[in-house]
Amino acid sequence: MAEQFVTYFRVSTEEQGDSGLGIEAQQEKVRSLVESRGGEVIDEFTEIESGRKSQRPVLAQALEAAREAKAVLVVAKLDRLARDAELVNRLSKEVASNGFLGLSFADLPDVDATNAAGRMILGVMAQVAQFEAERIGERTREALAAAKARGVKLGGRREEAVKAAQARKGEALERAEALRGLIAPFVEAGQSQRAIAAALNDAGHRTERGSLWNHKTIGRVIYRLCL
Repeated sequence: MAEQFVTYFRVSTEEQGDSGLGIEAQQEKVRSLVESRGGEVIDEFTEIESGRKSQRPVLAQALEAAREAKAVLVVAKLDRLARDAELVNRLSKEVASNGFLGLSFADLPDVDATNAAGRMILGVMAQVAQFEAERIGERTREALAAAKARGVKLGGRREEAVKAAQARKGEALERAEALRGLIAPFVEAGQSQRAIAAALNDAGHRTERGSLWNHKTIGRVIYRLCL
């Protein structure tokens, strides 16, 4: 029997999620890893959230799917799973005990989270990822402080961009709510995102842009509806 994988992809902003920016590269890395092991992907999950946040509903769904299927959870890069060392360490320990079959990263294909050496490597890499995230934040604050000291007016265009993003998010939520009655029964029945997409396409239902549904577009609707 082929090794089974549950894939998890993450982008940091709604704009990246809607455009697919960053997702394609992650998918290619994961696809190559799965093919190199002669495995098969049984479910896919995509989340739009910061890597520094530990509360991530889609990641929780991916972990649950991996546990139930006794599958390997595979991620393109360590920082796509998290930039939080504590979260990475907790997941590594769960793999080692009785959580799910494995935790693999396409950029670290030889690291095995089920043994002590692998967990040590992942712990160190997670600390580096967290350090980089924190350092970026520090540099941003330093740059803003320096600009303010020079008399640069801050906030104008950013405030407009924030308002525009909030408006787009509100519209996206409204569109998602209109689909709740259609998608919620599939989710409650335990159907995968791919299966839901196939069912909607077979029924002739199309996305807002007139395109076919896929696991990514279904995933975004499910995320917005908190299903």
